[in-house]
Amino acid sequence: MNPFHPAPGALPERIVGREPELSAMREAVRRAMAGSPPSPLVVIGQRGMGKTVLLRELRELGGAATLAVPLEVVSGQPLAETLREKLVRLTESVESLPIRVGRAFDAAVHAIPKVSYELPHHAGAIALSGAGDERSKPEDRTLAMLGALTDAARAAKRYVTITVDEMQDADAGAMQTLVRFVHESAQGDAPVLLACAGLSETYALLERLRTYVQRWPTFELRLLTPSETIEAIREPIVAARAHIDENALDELASESAGYPYFIQAYGSAAWEAHHGKRVTLADVRASLSGVRARNEASFYVRPLAKLTPREMAFAIALAELGDGSHEMRAVAGALGVTAPDLSSTRASLVRKSIAAVPIPGRIEFRIPFTDRYLCAHRGEYETADVRAYRAGLARRSAKPRA
Repeated sequence: MNPFHPAPGALPERIVGREPELSAMREAVRRAMAGSPPSPLVVIGQRGMGKTVLLRELRELGGAATLAVPLEVVSGQPLAETLREKLVRLTESVESLPIRVGRAFDAAVHAIPKVSYELPHHAGAIALSGAGDERSKPEDRTLAMLGALTDAARAAKRYVTITVDEMQDADAGAMQTLVRFVHESAQGDAPVLLACAGLSETYALLERLRTYVQRWPTFELRLLTPSETIEAIREPIVAARAHIDENALDELASESAGYPYFIQAYGSAAWEAHHGKRVTLADVRASLSGVRARNEASFYVRPLAKLTPREMAFAIALAELGDGSHEMRAVAGALGVTAPDLSSTRASLVRKSIAAVPIPGRIEFRIPFTDRYLCAHRGEYETADVRAYRAGLARRSAKPRA
């Protein structure tokens, strides 16, 4: 069986290079199991860096001791609605809740049409009533559902784990409600373990929440080091009772460049190409072109095809500055304009998910290695229209200002 899992959010055979995050998660779970208030956790990183994997690992660490509620923020859908959907499905994953737990849910999830869920092993049922007041505030309904959830967990002698993915898309009001509930739960006998993950824009949302949120442990995921990358490739292969030649290992590590998603994608392709119990350099090279083409099409070609000449000129200027985030004035300087001149272009690149604004005044590509790809394929993207746009900027900047 292929030991690599390139599907988004899939747990790898082993999580490598994330020991600070895992250590904080294990400590939070330990405290929750002991009935002590765990510290909420925040994980921030670009696409494909393993944020969703870490949230899933946190839920797995709790095992049967927790009632886990994974929430993924959907733009345009209220958090209360997402929470209701999860509570409806919660009974499908619960093996032995006592009958009295049903009364806790029945008292709170009043906005859902009445339906009864039979629990496995003759453990009783959870009834979700539809007799509540639809005019109640979303905040009140959310607090009622969260209270029911902790009541259910207490009755089942478990603790509650809530994970929020894609936090950058959450509305501040809903997050304020959730944060306040978790904070207040820490002062009672049913503390809630909360962990959130999101893109770099999450920093802006955190600043809008309550001041004590600034004290939560926050981890910014980085690319893996060369040695960690080699470990992340070798260990699953060894665990599958196979061997990988050193030159093949070096080639895969170089190609994936420490990007967790690429490690899984290139590793998976090399495994599929190998025969017997040994992955060779020939296997790796036979698989590279196909997986590279798929990755480039998914991560770069299709998104960049949506850009106008004005946006492409901005993207190329940003790529020329290299990896990481850069000041807007640096991009503007490369184009011969001022930072305010580029505000609308920056906004459109953010809307098209090409760029992100980690903090005010700075900009970065949303997908790792976009700069590397653009620089390597500059001839394809710097079309006559893009060159004409840059030439127009140069002429305008050369004119003396009045």
